[in-house]
Amino acid sequence: MSFIQSAKALASLWMLAALSQAAGPEATIRLHPDNPRYFEWQRRATVLVASGEHYGAVINPDFDFHRYLATIQAAGLNHTRLFLGDYAEGADSFGIVDNPLAPREGRFLAPWARSETPCFARGGNKFDLDRWDPAYFQRLHEFFDEASRRGIVVEAVLFFIGPGYDFSPLNPKNNVNGTTAIDGKRYLSLDSGNVLARQEAYCRKLIRELNRYPNVIFNLCNEPWFYNQEKEGFASQPPAAVKAWIGHVSEWVANEESRLPLKHLMSVDITNQGSSIRETELRRYFSKLSVFNVHYDANADMLRANPNLGRLLAMNETGFNGTEDTNYRTQGWNFLLSGGGLYGNLDFSFSVGHEDGTGTPRYTGDYNAGGGAAIRAQMRILLDFMRSLPLEAMQPDNGIVVGGADSWAALAAPGKAYAVWFPGDGPIAPVIAVSAGRWRAEWVDILTGAVTTETFTQKSWISTLHGTRRGGGVALRVFPADATQPLGVAVSQADSAFAGPPAGPGFEQAADEALAAM
Repeated sequence: MSFIQSAKALASLWMLAALSQAAGPEATIRLHPDNPRYFEWQRRATVLVASGEHYGAVINPDFDFHRYLATIQAAGLNHTRLFLGDYAEGADSFGIVDNPLAPREGRFLAPWARSETPCFARGGNKFDLDRWDPAYFQRLHEFFDEASRRGIVVEAVLFFIGPGYDFSPLNPKNNVNGTTAIDGKRYLSLDSGNVLARQEAYCRKLIRELNRYPNVIFNLCNEPWFYNQEKEGFASQPPAAVKAWIGHVSEWVANEESRLPLKHLMSVDITNQGSSIRETELRRYFSKLSVFNVHYDANADMLRANPNLGRLLAMNETGFNGTEDTNYRTQGWNFLLSGGGLYGNLDFSFSVGHEDGTGTPRYTGDYNAGGGAAIRAQMRILLDFMRSLPLEAMQPDNGIVVGGADSWAALAAPGKAYAVWFPGDGPIAPVIAVSAGRWRAEWVDILTGAVTTETFTQKSWISTLHGTRRGGGVALRVFPADATQPLGVAVSQADSAFAGPPAGPGFEQAADEALAAM
């Protein structure tokens, strides 16, 4: 090879490294170093809040994700969730009509290329697991490029099986590569024959491709307890065999990123409703994980069950609790004011043809859920409230309310700021105990964001305040009266956008081409 060719190849590798370092490890979303209950993102403590589509924005090529991400940014939200391609749903899955995660027959876009052999279960030809599909990776990078530019953090879900193994490309019925015939339960285990090696190749490929984006959290598995529970009942963690597999996947991710510029958070869905994460399992299976997700935890039980976990706790999915916004609005306030760091509800107003969130959610059977512009606006009120607090110092502290209320959830940075969620409707006169001094109390209407202010001097150890709950509750924020604004930084979306690496061929592909030229 000539000197000029060698120089060009080295320059290409340098350019790729520079693109990734443009974000810098310090810009990658991480747990806040002073308070791991929360994230640090763009050098600020923050929470993430989503009201998003049903995870199919990339694998469904008919879904206009440009319009979707623009809508999320315009709504003032900072998060969305995405399935990466080992799973798709059928047209009637969960009774969801217009489901983004159920592409039309023959339209499922997966990381693997199609073969010449017909009869994939969701239409079109079977998959060839030895070949990647360039169209998928082009779409993947376009999505993450745009999410980066719009300041939206993406939880990228690597694996799920649930009720969908019949549609998985790794099912031997759906590929030409002779994967081991297993049932859905074994898919999330180390006892899956040659499927495990295919999972590893897929996992490592996605980690390499997405490494350059600072706005990514890698979710190892969505709902690994689905049809495979540790115990009976709705609220159950997965069994030990699945946890061992999760630990194995975390090793793949950590090993792959050990030779790449950026290091990303790893998360996993651990249970419905909430249960304790045992210290022995934290060390044995989950040592590399930073975020534990709970689903459908209306009462924030996960936070009470794990008060000193030292990791971030998130409710990254709720829905199917009826069509009324009240259900999801109040769950979000309760979870975040109880010490959670992320809240997301499914928004079924997003569908193909309605990527701006103007669709009407439709269902068959017993399932139903909500979505729409109103709930997204109300979620922005929650996000702005949380970002107005000095989150790096806030901790759960229900002791600041000593009377005048039946139920509440509170955060405190003693002497600096306090925040309380009061559920219900009607007037309320809580008795609070804060540090001595002059304070400003702001009552925030969770429907409109309107603020009602009262100033008080704490001379004895308690003070009585007066607010009104509407739409399922009210939020109270207390900070020093001489502060010109709340002590956190409420970041506008325009300020939060990150100019990510330019769109183009996959990071790994470009690196491979540069190396091949040497």
